[in-house]
Amino acid sequence: MAKVLSVKNIPTELKYEPGFELKFGITDETTGIETATLARTHFPAGSKSKRHYHTEGDLIWYCISGTAVWYIGEEQEEMVTEPGDFMFIPRNEIHCTAVPSQTEPVEGVGGYGGCSNPYKSGKVFVD
Repeated sequence: MAKVLSVKNIPTELKYEPGFELKFGITDETTGIETATLARTHFPAGSKSKRHYHTEGDLIWYCISGTAVWYIGEEQEEMVTEPGDFMFIPRNEIHCTAVPSQTEPVEGVGGYGGCSNPYKSGKVFVD
């Protein structure tokens, strides 16, 4: 059955990615979906995630506002996303995200292909 889920009614998840604010709108729990996850993301100014990878999901993300720096792989190759950019990180690729601005947060929409819930993405912290 089709659904409309308002971001206003979705609780903010603070534990999944410490330091970031996520609202997981499309999951197996909210829609019964089996193959994807979709979230509204807010990365506060100056924040940075811990290095990690996902064994069960491919990360997909779209930048709405702000500039995010992504550090990819063992070599921590730097990739920058700005408004209008898409990011794809295949499963098992180590990554972390940083917001270089101390005044401007980053807003986006992202999720996982191949898993129905962020807690089923097989997230593994490296550091």
